[in-house]
Amino acid sequence: MRGRTFLVYAVLVSLAEQAILLLVLAWVLPWLGLKVPSWAVALLMVALGVYSVVLTRLNYRALNQAPILSPGIGARGKVVQALAPRGYVRIGNELWSAQAAGRHLDVGEEVVIVRMEGLVLFVAPSRG
Repeated sequence: MRGRTFLVYAVLVSLAEQAILLLVLAWVLPWLGLKVPSWAVALLMVALGVYSVVLTRLNYRALNQAPILSPGIGARGKVVQALAPRGYVRIGNELWSAQAAGRHLDVGEEVVIVRMEGLVLFVAPSRG
């Protein structure tokens, strides 16, 4: 979906969700003998609107990122979970399971991919 289309879709879905919630709060709960103050309903609607806007922006940004099919040998990344010997590294925008090809590697260290077996990357410390 393109930007404007995605935004219109997200707004329509959010409005539908809020309409359903309003129906429940206005008719179903009073029918069951539960009364909700109007200020609470208004606060809930505003909170849901803000929540929808934030999620829409995050989702749109995530949808626009190109996926990495498979990082190549020599690609660089950063350790996000210590490799002792297994952990996780971030290559581009993706987290990959990785194993240190040598010594223990700490969080934040720059690494380079030396080989790949299945979905496990074997990495070594980056030089420079």
